[in-house]
Amino acid sequence: MNDVKGMLSLYEATHLRLHEEDILEEALAFSKAQLIKSLAENSCPRLAKQISNTLEYPLHKSMPRLEALKFISFYEQEESINETLLLFAKLDFNRVQLLHQQDLSHLSRS
Repeated sequence: MNDVKGMLSLYEATHLRLHEEDILEEALAFSKAQLIKSLAENSCPRLAKQISNTLEYPLHKSMPRLEALKFISFYEQEESINETLLLFAKLDFNRVQLLHQQDLSHLSRS
């Protein structure tokens, strides 16, 4: 398969389906089978890890902040990255983490 990232996007999109959307059910089965096949054939460890992570934890069925952390680590390994975008993603993640730590600290004092 040539377009693994496109197949990952299709797989993620199929998780937004509603009941009785047969075409999306078929797309889910197809994209999952293609990703599993690609996982077996793929020689790039970075992409294989991203595929297995997506198959195990689809984005729309997971916790957004944990997925953001995983995405940052995947994005850092990309061949062409936007340094500014990466910096903002890290700053955002760290800022939210700090806010949660402060909230937890206030709660534990009460």
